[in-house]
Amino acid sequence: MGVRILLGLLSIYVFVGCGSAYKIGQQLKKENGKTSYFRGMVLYDPIKKKQRINVNGKKYFTPASNTKILTFYAAYKSLEDTLQTFRYRETTDSLILRGTGDPGFLYGFNDSLALAFLTAKNKPIYLEDASLAEPVFGDGWSWEDYPYYYMPEKSLFAMYGNVMKMEVKGDSVDFEAPYFANKTMAMDSMIVPREWQKNQFYYQKGKDKRYLTPYITSNTLYAELLTAALGRKVTTIPKSTKEITNTFRNSIKDSLLTQLMVISDNFIAEQLMVQVGLEKTDTASVKHGIRYTKAHLLPNFPQAPKWVDGSGLSRYNLITPEDLVYVLEKMYNEIPHEKLLSYFPVGGKSGTLKKWYANDKPYVFAKSGTLSNNYNLSGYLITKKGNWYIFSLMNNHYKGSSSDRKEEMARILKRIYDRM
Repeated sequence: MGVRILLGLLSIYVFVGCGSAYKIGQQLKKENGKTSYFRGMVLYDPIKKKQRINVNGKKYFTPASNTKILTFYAAYKSLEDTLQTFRYRETTDSLILRGTGDPGFLYGFNDSLALAFLTAKNKPIYLEDASLAEPVFGDGWSWEDYPYYYMPEKSLFAMYGNVMKMEVKGDSVDFEAPYFANKTMAMDSMIVPREWQKNQFYYQKGKDKRYLTPYITSNTLYAELLTAALGRKVTTIPKSTKEITNTFRNSIKDSLLTQLMVISDNFIAEQLMVQVGLEKTDTASVKHGIRYTKAHLLPNFPQAPKWVDGSGLSRYNLITPEDLVYVLEKMYNEIPHEKLLSYFPVGGKSGTLKKWYANDKPYVFAKSGTLSNNYNLSGYLITKKGNWYIFSLMNNHYKGSSSDRKEEMARILKRIYDRM
């Protein structure tokens, strides 16, 4: 094939790709003029370092769980491969523990090392009554969501994901932590599964169901839960002014990051930012973790986001599509690509995208973000031709179901997959 012919074919290929991007962008702008809700999109070529589509890319949106992309990057860069499970001080006659915000302890991850360490100590165990340097709920969280699984409290010493788990089958009720059995009542009918300011739980008679209900956290409760888990007494004591330098590590960072992104786990998100704050500023605080990340890891946002929590539960969060693409590009440049994609939900295959973007060859690897009247999707798209694109598609303030928004987004992303 001659050089002129090759260059001619290449120019046609580039023109077709650019033409498709232009048409999609123009169509989005046209549709935005007719809709009552707010939509934005950025499509970015990380090889040519060029925006192919930008519609409202500089405008602020409520990101919902797209906030977890920032949290992921903060934890990936800041935390060691194995997280702090607790700090401890050992004397001749006692073992004293202080929490570190580890989300993985007795939460479905491998706890064998931590449990073996505590079980092997043939001396009294004490848990310091230490707490976070901030409230257990984040700024802008909806208080009425307190009894629902997606909004557990943050805490310094966490167990069981800070959620009481039980499964009702006929007359049988099974608890993950049997401690909660005497704090649970069967009801003929119920409105909420837990009292507002009390660890009193309820379930409905005659209805088979799995309950995941956040509990009110306290170090006294953790000592009792740990007593039950270890089969030996754990007692709370006042927080000491003495420095505790010994650290026990157990939870694997990669496992937590995968559940953070694929399952969109709010609890893990908040606790990871607590750990970032503790590791980098010696203050167990999501706010300190965010402050450190913005100053040292993500100093060049195109537009300065308002970032207030780790999970995206807060409606105070504000971020632009360009900001999300900025973080995703850093991840693209700094993490091996196969490993990077393994952290994300896969269209038609896994997590929050299992029912969307199905294809013989997966092409959408992205994090969704959902709050009522808001649905966003940001991540990576690999086209039929093998080209990588970073994208952020954000929809805010629509009425009704998110299904229509998802169908529109599926059409847009499939068109990019087929033509670019």
